[in-house]
Amino acid sequence: MDSNLKKFNRNIEILAPAGSYEGMKAAMNAGCDAVYIGGSSFGARAYANNLDEDTLLRAIDEAHIRNKKLYLTVNTLVKEDERLEKLEHFLDRFYERGLDAVIVQDLGVLHYIHKNFPHLPIHASTQMTLTMAEGANLLKDYNVTRIVTSRELSFKEIRTIRDNTDLEIETFVHGALCYSYSGQCLMSSMIGGRSGNRGRCAQPCRMSYQFYSENKRISKGDETYLLSPKDINTVAFIPELIEAGVDSFKIEGRMKRPEYAAAVTSIYRKYVDYYLEYGKEKYQDIVRSDVFNQDMMDLMDIYNRGGFSGGYGKTYNGKKMMSMTRPNHSGVYVGDVVKVEKGQVKIDLKENINSQDVLEIRDGEDKGYEFTSKDPMDAGRILTANTGKAKLKVDLKVYRTKNNSLLDKISKEYIDQDVKQAINGSLYAKSGERLELTISSNNISVTSYQDMVQEATKQPMTKEKLLAPIMKTGESPYYFEKLDVQMGDNIFVPVSWLNEIRREAIELLQENVMDRYRRDLKKDQKEGNITLGHELNKPMGLCVTIQTREQFRAALEVPEVDGIYVSYDMMVYKDILPMAEETVNGGKDFYLVLPYICRLPEYERLNKELPSIIADDNIKGFIVKNMEEVALVTSLTKDKPKEIILNYNMYVYNKEAYEFWREKGITHYSAPVELNYGELKTLGIKDCDMVVYGHQPVMVSAQCLYASTSGCIKQKGVISHNGHLVDRISKKFFVQTNCDSCYNIIYNGQSLSLLKQVSEVKELDPRNIRLDFTFETEDESKKVIKAFADAYIHNKNTSLGMADKTEYTSGHFKRGIE
Repeated sequence: MDSNLKKFNRNIEILAPAGSYEGMKAAMNAGCDAVYIGGSSFGARAYANNLDEDTLLRAIDEAHIRNKKLYLTVNTLVKEDERLEKLEHFLDRFYERGLDAVIVQDLGVLHYIHKNFPHLPIHASTQMTLTMAEGANLLKDYNVTRIVTSRELSFKEIRTIRDNTDLEIETFVHGALCYSYSGQCLMSSMIGGRSGNRGRCAQPCRMSYQFYSENKRISKGDETYLLSPKDINTVAFIPELIEAGVDSFKIEGRMKRPEYAAAVTSIYRKYVDYYLEYGKEKYQDIVRSDVFNQDMMDLMDIYNRGGFSGGYGKTYNGKKMMSMTRPNHSGVYVGDVVKVEKGQVKIDLKENINSQDVLEIRDGEDKGYEFTSKDPMDAGRILTANTGKAKLKVDLKVYRTKNNSLLDKISKEYIDQDVKQAINGSLYAKSGERLELTISSNNISVTSYQDMVQEATKQPMTKEKLLAPIMKTGESPYYFEKLDVQMGDNIFVPVSWLNEIRREAIELLQENVMDRYRRDLKKDQKEGNITLGHELNKPMGLCVTIQTREQFRAALEVPEVDGIYVSYDMMVYKDILPMAEETVNGGKDFYLVLPYICRLPEYERLNKELPSIIADDNIKGFIVKNMEEVALVTSLTKDKPKEIILNYNMYVYNKEAYEFWREKGITHYSAPVELNYGELKTLGIKDCDMVVYGHQPVMVSAQCLYASTSGCIKQKGVISHNGHLVDRISKKFFVQTNCDSCYNIIYNGQSLSLLKQVSEVKELDPRNIRLDFTFETEDESKKVIKAFADAYIHNKNTSLGMADKTEYTSGHFKRGIE
């Protein structure tokens, strides 16, 4: 064994997607260690073929009999009016059956499950946008045993997490990649009311867009799927993933067919096992082999988007990670059109094809023409295809979008028949003693008995005759790997006894396996009540979030402004304390708004710069946008307390979430922007800031639209506001590029304005109303502030009066989300 491997030689879990019961069994047959699957409610794939309650209970037993684990997705945000008590009724039977873990995004759901299902392990979903151990460790007191890292992390960042937490690490290794950080995307929600945070994403990232900078289009005409990343394939990086400390290799794909789950699982099982057995040097050899190349071709045939990328492990971002000419399955290139005749084309094959393969002659973005091959044919030959009246031309590329032979092979190996579990047995058959069969599997041993064995009156039993009925395990999930026999010399045992003792032993083994996982909910359950928010006697305040010095001056000049929230990303460090002093001298409170994403470089910068800021008495507090910032600010302010406000992207959707944060010492929140008036009223937002104006972020992405179109602009220290996307119906989305931290924020082109909903907002009685400025000039900012001050404080009828900004939206205040 490779000497360097000993350090990393541990059990590596292959975690497969299961969009159906059939998909679950296919993945298990292909060698996964665990599956993740959705039930009828609370899952992030609302449109998958999720399991009903009885089928899910059967699936839990099936997994345990096969020595596998089953994790249930409970990874959506839950509104207060949906009542978390429904979650208890949803989970109770699964908990008692032995469910291995739940995958959770909502911190209120996490808090509720920990309180009511105390022995149920919780996995923190990638939707929590966890990027560092410091954030993850905040969850350890709530029975969180594993984190699913953000997909954007490098191997180095994962290794840093591994070095700073004892939580298990789960990382996506294969499948679809979101353009936005998971949990930070509101695009589907804002466009059509289908929230990705609720399992109903309409995938606007797979739609067509054009990108403009300085009002000039810089995206190419045939590269319109600007937000569509390639799927990731990390088989070549298995050594790096294991050495980085990843415990669970997660395969994306609950919306895909069972053949997909089986094929991808089998290949990752094969190569993880190979690395663990032979080490890195030999692994590098096999990656260069024809066998490896064929396996990668099979993965391409199963599903790819313009090929694969290796993900973010070694690549920060860039055009090579994007599939901008086609957003769905691209298939595999198999040949070129070399001749066009009336009703026919000749295709020069570059790859072997099979009978019943689906082939597509493709003209750019359009399909062109699709047909099914009749016979197999080798590469190098000319295929003649009847194309009818289709308008085709020479040099068009031909792709295979369905490899029928491969799908048949997968079905035969992993779907049509089950892989059985090995058991060992011992049969004891001696005259005058009871017939006895002991079988064992996974440290569980059971014994079944029959009547007294008789002496043979005619021909005695042979060992072979004793073994034959016992070995016939039939449709049970087991086969005998080893079966010992202790028998007398002159005995007779009826075949019916042997069949019966085998059936009883196998049933007893299954019962014992399942019983090992059973729980008693009433015995385990704790009692607990939710502490509701405290009443505030102070009148509703007016706070303003600013990103420029011009907006800062506008906020300072309006006396009704109570607090100024200054974007840390947008300011020069040396200017922050003078701005704070100026703010306090103007009779207002000064807060710093921290970045949306806090990865290792940002964390180190904040850890270096914040202590001197915290020491200043003019700093009232911080608006935090992720768990890492909560951990850092909480730690740095122990000796000099500052107020911590959760931004709305921290998703406080229910009172259990309030309770979670109160236990962390945080009592000031921001009202969720996806909830409507009625839902906010049910939640209660007396402890919340409520955003009533501003362009709302719909995506935060590690990708850069400049880098993937015209090329990186390489402007360190510059925040660009000059780009915008236009979708297929001419809807605008503004793009903000942060070159220091290398990420993009995409904003809704329509600004939120609740200037006409004053009475409803006042009825909700938030702690503060908040105006978020992004691209506004000083004059525009001043007009907006005065308009909202007149309406909300002085009870005047008013309008924004900005002729060039006529498009406003009330967001979800009236409509809400699914």
